[in-house]
Amino acid sequence: MAPIEPGPDVPGAFDAAGQAEYLNEVMAEIDAEVRRRRASGDLPAGLEQELDELFLEFSPVGLHGKARLRETLALVDGSAYVDMTVPVESQKAVGSHVKRLIRKSMGWYIGFIVHQIVKFAWSVSRMFHVVVDHVEDLEAAVDDQRTPELPPSAVPVADPGSTWWSSGAVAALSGVGGRVLHADCGTGTLLDALIAGGIDAYGVDPNESVIEGAIERGLDVRAESVLEHLEVVAEEALSGMVLSGSVQWRHPNQRARLVRLATSRLAVDGVLVIHSATPESWAAGTTHLISDLAPGRPLHAETWSHLLADHGFRRTGLTFGGEDRRLDRVAPSNPDAPAINAAIDIVNSLLLGPGEYLLVAIRQR
Repeated sequence: MAPIEPGPDVPGAFDAAGQAEYLNEVMAEIDAEVRRRRASGDLPAGLEQELDELFLEFSPVGLHGKARLRETLALVDGSAYVDMTVPVESQKAVGSHVKRLIRKSMGWYIGFIVHQIVKFAWSVSRMFHVVVDHVEDLEAAVDDQRTPELPPSAVPVADPGSTWWSSGAVAALSGVGGRVLHADCGTGTLLDALIAGGIDAYGVDPNESVIEGAIERGLDVRAESVLEHLEVVAEEALSGMVLSGSVQWRHPNQRARLVRLATSRLAVDGVLVIHSATPESWAAGTTHLISDLAPGRPLHAETWSHLLADHGFRRTGLTFGGEDRRLDRVAPSNPDAPAINAAIDIVNSLLLGPGEYLLVAIRQR
């Protein structure tokens, strides 16, 4: 609340406690005035109820979360009661008498109907209370499990156009007839390579500052996440897709949604290219901030192949590259070579090995 400025009725600026006390005094005066006017008959019958209903009907628009649910529920509660006391006022005396006679003669009939309507309305209202309580419990449980978000500034900007897998991605997509999407395109260097190869490519990246250079070079790049973009793409509208960057550390639910969207947005015989770090290199080489706050972890190439096969894809290529940190085996001339090499093989398979891989798959159905 903004500080109360001095004025005719306010002798000086208040601190927080003074403002609260002043507000309580004002509210008390308003309540006293309402009671006085209610007792004097200045407020027409039903006016307060009508104002309350109007407030509840229109106020939820500006509310959010639990407040909106509870205020809307109050509107339901207020509408659950049906008043069977029909007004009998009339400008003519005979009219008022006739209305009163009709209300009295029809009271038993209307009362029977109203009783059932009110009973049903209160049952529905009670059901809504149970649902709202359950929703709030679920929201509280989700909030308890929520982890801090990975700050965009912590994510390294990829430059796929100058990496080992750029030529492999271009070769896999050469010959496709329609549009090709590169998700998390970064600076757009892979788009340059794709377009130079005669491919109708465009990109999306949620980081606006990263794609400025690509836009200045005239590339078709949009500041959107891949999930947001694929939601509005028509089914089977793409002939190819390159997934890189954040695809490595997406939450499992987001990854499953991404696979479903990629399947429906790619045409039959469309090409899907996935670039990812290996889990071993991720554990050994990524920054602590990313590894601790990322919602997911990179998958093994075999896991991606399994997920894609379930959605009608056939893997056509798998290439490993990047920094290979595997240890060399010792020479057989060493008397302890068998034991040492067995330990080296275990270390290589669990912790070391190729740093990245490029997987190519084709949608068959």
